[in-house]
Amino acid sequence: MTRGPGPSTYTRLIEATWEELRERGFKAARLDRIAARAGVTKGALYHHFPDKRSLAVTTLLETMGREIDQLWIQPLASEGDPLPRLSAGLARHIATGEACTHHSLPRLIAELVAHDPAAQLLISERLAHWRKRLGTGLTRARHAGFVQADIDCEAAALFILSAWEGCRETMRYAHPSTLSRCGQELLRYIGALRAPTDAAASDRRDVAPAPPAGKRSGTA
Repeated sequence: MTRGPGPSTYTRLIEATWEELRERGFKAARLDRIAARAGVTKGALYHHFPDKRSLAVTTLLETMGREIDQLWIQPLASEGDPLPRLSAGLARHIATGEACTHHSLPRLIAELVAHDPAAQLLISERLAHWRKRLGTGLTRARHAGFVQADIDCEAAALFILSAWEGCRETMRYAHPSTLSRCGQELLRYIGALRAPTDAAASDRRDVAPAPPAGKRSGTA
């Protein structure tokens, strides 16, 4: 599962493997088809990955990592209130259909780790790493006053990632619109993390105060 020296070949292999896994699952996936999709020889494939399982695990981790980074990590890395960025990114991910292309991830992961403790440990460790990064970002937002002070940010990160994977898992058994409905509820949860703001006080700062009743401007 070690990345080889040729990034372009590596990237093509990851993309080709993801397409093969989405279409056929792990058991039916074939290395010769993956190599053909990637436009490389099987020798080049074996130069990067020792076997099909190694290639599949790496592909799932890379695919999950890109999505999690885009959806949940990058919006928390910038200055300012991250909650609108989180909500906007998730809404866009659902609306554009990108989320649907990843709906098979939970099934593929379950298939891979069913009889492979090493793969299960690797994926669990990576998920824990992503949860920690999300929790750290939410904690920074809490310290900055954007997230409610009493929110357990580590628990919130666990819930957000678990809920999102659960939303996608339902697509195996329900209508595709179910993802949108689940996503809307997750958006509500993200919105509920926001720290209360004194909107009325903000409005008052934008308007000049009226003079006291019974007094004229410029009089004692």
